[in-house]
Amino acid sequence: MSTQIDAKPKSRPRVLAKRVSKAVKWNNAVGGADEQYQLKKQAVIAAASRAFGRHGYKNVSLDEIAKTLNVTKPALYYYFKNKQELVYECHELAMQLGDRVLQDAIASQSTGYARISAFMKNYISLLTDEMGAPAILHDLSVMSAADQKKITLRRRKFDLELRKVLEGGVQDGSIAPCNVKLAVFWFMGAINSLSHWLHIDGNLRGDEVADIFIGFLAHGIRPHQA
Repeated sequence: MSTQIDAKPKSRPRVLAKRVSKAVKWNNAVGGADEQYQLKKQAVIAAASRAFGRHGYKNVSLDEIAKTLNVTKPALYYYFKNKQELVYECHELAMQLGDRVLQDAIASQSTGYARISAFMKNYISLLTDEMGAPAILHDLSVMSAADQKKITLRRRKFDLELRKVLEGGVQDGSIAPCNVKLAVFWFMGAINSLSHWLHIDGNLRGDEVADIFIGFLAHGIRPHQA
């Protein structure tokens, strides 16, 4: 079976045309009432996510999030009952981004390796650029038990979808035979650890980290054989 590695993803999926930060500016939301509600809700989630990523959940208040958006604290209660609910929505947004990027990669790429590469490239970029690689995504404890269960089930389902893509890559020859379960644990573990060390105002951008990770995925760390 061939283990030939495809080139870099051909193009960034169309999902990135709707980047969160481009679409959720509080003061210039357009469209109908429902669309404006959703856009402004996403603006709160994105602002909260970045604040949690910078300062930690316990050190960020709703007042500070409201100030970031230049709105009043009561305005936030129109979208969220409390900070605990807002944390759940941060997790939910991350899952929605992952679902959208993965489905777009599946639709736009023809091999398992190209699909995983496109997914990694664009998911890392979204998590870092739009959500600030929030450390809050590692902590389920601040959510209610019911919300923890919902997110845990979402993650399990997403994990299975990634395994299917890798299995398809093994079948089409673009990925070497491997333990797909451990492979998903490996690269998703690397992605999920970004919040521990990647600073959004640091030297590396999210897309640069994604390219490095994809290089590791394709070639490992051993020198190329002549």
